[in-house]
Amino acid sequence: MKLKSYLLVILSIAGLLTSVTTVAAQGFPADLPTFACEVKPLTPAGLKTAKANRKRFTKACLACIGDECAMRVWPAGFEDREAFCRNTFCLPKKVKRMAFAEGYNMSYRYKYRVSADGQATVLSGEYLEGEPRGVTSKKTKQEHRDLLDKILSRVEYEPIVIDGRAKALINLETTFTTGADYEE
Repeated sequence: MKLKSYLLVILSIAGLLTSVTTVAAQGFPADLPTFACEVKPLTPAGLKTAKANRKRFTKACLACIGDECAMRVWPAGFEDREAFCRNTFCLPKKVKRMAFAEGYNMSYRYKYRVSADGQATVLSGEYLEGEPRGVTSKKTKQEHRDLLDKILSRVEYEPIVIDGRAKALINLETTFTTGADYEE
């Protein structure tokens, strides 16, 4: 009788460990909703507050699997919580200024991720306005993507550390808008 009880406990624990491992191995779904987060830096006081609040609000703002976390997307009516999560986890700590002359009116929404070490990378994007067409469209689209990559390379994020491990933030999006001095 005791042997059966021990065996049952061991099998239950093994089953539980297998299900936890399976969930962690699955990762996030491909159609994970994105969280809108601007690329505007926090003030020094804002950064201090964000860092102080991170541990306390991790579960409310983030869903984490392995070394990746996703911002929780809040429904309508919870704008205050969404703003608090945005300020605590996804606003950059520093944006190095960059001067550029772009002679094109455009608005481009892009999805990006922030690595565990605080570096942002563009994942994909779409034009909302000003999509180049015609003979030079492929070259112009590549120039726009290179511009976004250059801008994001100058943005620094405070790494998200949970239980002593730095985590990547994977489901962010924002809109980049630029314009020339003329009307389209």
